[in-house]
Amino acid sequence: MGRTRSFGRWGAGLALGLVCALPTSAEAQIGILAGYNRDTLEEFLPENGFDLTDITDGYHVGVFLNFNLATFSLRPALIYHRMPALVAMAGEERVRFDIDMVEIPLDFRIRLPLPTVQPYALGGPVLTFPSSTFSGVDDLLTARPVRAEFGVGLELDLGLRLWPEVRYGFGIGSLMGSDVEVGSRVLRGDGEPRHDTLTLRLGISF
Repeated sequence: MGRTRSFGRWGAGLALGLVCALPTSAEAQIGILAGYNRDTLEEFLPENGFDLTDITDGYHVGVFLNFNLATFSLRPALIYHRMPALVAMAGEERVRFDIDMVEIPLDFRIRLPLPTVQPYALGGPVLTFPSSTFSGVDDLLTARPVRAEFGVGLELDLGLRLWPEVRYGFGIGSLMGSDVEVGSRVLRGDGEPRHDTLTLRLGISF
């Protein structure tokens, strides 16, 4: 957890640096977000007799800053992302574990500047800093795997701004190694687990 906290401080510093670098004429909003994520571990095929959970339903919460520059927007965020109920199995033996991530997405948005409802498309990189309370998995996690995300959403001006979104992200590089100790055996297979995710998200800005 100490590693996650240090990554969180690093992410907050990055977000602050982005704020300072933007033009003073940019229209800015600060907001909160939360949502559901369907997480998938791709590109790993366990050997016969082994298994690794490849789909899990999780959640995420966070804060964001949005900067409007005409029809183009820049939106950094700091997010806590949870992947629960993962299982590594070897025969009758199994290890249950969760993966927690501090994420720093940098969204580039193109929107239609309409009065009340503004549709938009977005894309950008997501830096992820994973950790696990199970030390045998925590030691296998990649320090800074990157994900690329794309999506669509609506910006609704109802006094407060609402931001419903659908996003899909695919991992660039592996999330973790595959050598998880399961009892007296070690999970083996071909490839390295890559993290893809489908996200339903709602943001509220002030």
